[in-house]
Amino acid sequence: MPKAEIPNGTALHYQQVGAGPDIVMVHGLGGNLATWHLKIAPMLWDRYRILTYDLRGHGYSDLTPDGYTCTNLATDLKLLLDYLGVERADIVGHSYGADIALYFAYLYPERVRHVVLIEAMVPALVPTITRAQFERADWAATVLEKMGIPIPDDRRYDAEYMLREVMKHPIRWGPLKDMPARWTTDHMIELYGATTILKDALDIGALTTDQLETIRVPVHLVYDRGSTLWRQAYRHLNRSLPNVTSTLLPTGSKEIAHFSPLEKPEAITEQILFAITQHGKARPRSAPAGRLSRTTHRSA
Repeated sequence: MPKAEIPNGTALHYQQVGAGPDIVMVHGLGGNLATWHLKIAPMLWDRYRILTYDLRGHGYSDLTPDGYTCTNLATDLKLLLDYLGVERADIVGHSYGADIALYFAYLYPERVRHVVLIEAMVPALVPTITRAQFERADWAATVLEKMGIPIPDDRRYDAEYMLREVMKHPIRWGPLKDMPARWTTDHMIELYGATTILKDALDIGALTTDQLETIRVPVHLVYDRGSTLWRQAYRHLNRSLPNVTSTLLPTGSKEIAHFSPLEKPEAITEQILFAITQHGKARPRSAPAGRLSRTTHRSA
């Protein structure tokens, strides 16, 4: 179980597999590096060297009391790449991991070839969407109900209640499918209850909405048509980023949406390959004067 002791004192658990140009994959809140190894990494490691890691506080990385802003976690990634001697890479992120990937592109553009953002929100867009919408959105309860976990009306915004309900149900994906989720859920309750992560996740830092237009790294957006709150972020990023392509994936009737790396890994792998091999060849559509053109690539 390799760990990197990065200069800020945090030990990060990581895996590096395959050979070729470097791709870094960043999981979201509550996840771990296994998100990528179930299907996606094996479909790419014959052509690319894949780096996955557990964010601080997740998986087997150190759980620290604070340091969970996108700026902090993008810096963790930079220090991890320094430790491993990776000079430049394509960065793929899912959910909060996509936010971290975008911050990394903003803060360290010289270390990035392309960025793939899967279901990004981005803290600067929360006030745009409205903080009340974000904090009171019942998307979590809707997701659990799709998983067969009924949530009473008076508990739809009670995060700890919903986590404990999840703990009673088996794991949905991966080699531990149908096994109890108690370890993961207890760990998440500790993460959310004993650290600053929920406050930090809304910290904008230097990447304001105005600064989104300064990111020149090629960015490919991937969102699920069934996402609700996240789709508003999709529209805003599509308008704001100057060098962007985008895809909306279809949502199956039994799919949760927002968890496409687990629900449709083949489609996500296709989008990653498009972003890192075809982005510059995509046919541009007209753009306002003074702005780089952008392309919308829609999956079949």
